[in-house]
Amino acid sequence: MPRLISFPFRLDPTGSIATVEQDSDGEIDEQIALAMLTRPGERIQAPTFGVADPAFARFAVGALQRHCNDFGPEVDITTVSTTLPAEGREEVVINWTRRDETREVPPQ
Repeated sequence: MPRLISFPFRLDPTGSIATVEQDSDGEIDEQIALAMLTRPGERIQAPTFGVADPAFARFAVGALQRHCNDFGPEVDITTVSTTLPAEGREEVVINWTRRDETREVPPQ
């Protein structure tokens, strides 16, 4: 499988650009993180890309699932747990499953 530049951009311990394997669970985690950190309207060419900022309201699972349905990755959000540590910053843990575990990757 090809490797893609990781999000967020960073260097690995060797000083090389960090990468993630295409179609891996790590890539899906990064795609979900990208959706969570992008607000609708930030991307001019895709104004509905992203999830509304949960800063003043609780995290909305439906908004993330809608994003996944519209833009990918092709996953179903199974559980979301939130905690509010003492620092006052909400922490969101998202669990997901692939929609089609039996899909075939076309040969290259």
